[in-house]
Amino acid sequence: MKKSGVYAVALKQVKAKISALLSLSVPKPPKNGWVRSIREALGMSGAQLGERLNLSRNQVSILERKEADETITLKQLKQLASGLDAELVYAIIPRQSIDDMIEARAMELAKQRLAMSHQSMFLEAQQLTSEQQQQALVQLANEIKTGSTRDLWKVSLQEKYQ
Repeated sequence: MKKSGVYAVALKQVKAKISALLSLSVPKPPKNGWVRSIREALGMSGAQLGERLNLSRNQVSILERKEADETITLKQLKQLASGLDAELVYAIIPRQSIDDMIEARAMELAKQRLAMSHQSMFLEAQQLTSEQQQQALVQLANEIKTGSTRDLWKVSLQEKYQ
């Protein structure tokens, strides 16, 4: 997975940003959605928010319901946030670091590939010891990681090794 030049710098920056996000404790959204909760906390009516956005009270109510149902668009949510003098923050936060995800996927693929070759070696009475298997696993995972990262995410080994 060795990349060079501008791509490597950009990748490093993205990894740093994601790393910073991993430590965030993201609160669960309120049952009625953030917009309605913030609006009510401010003591603002739906009609008043609508006036600020050139929307009717009914339109605000519909959008608040759409947010609570998770069917609102980002554009609509951003519009409502501006009416509350708030900022929409949007992020997809991986459950683990990018490097950890790549490592785990490379190990998974290496295990699958070794299992396939182990079966044929078993049939030929050429089995590896558990220590040799572990060494082969680590070596293969490293080879997979240094190859094309797109190959890591193919659905199956058959796609890659056909």
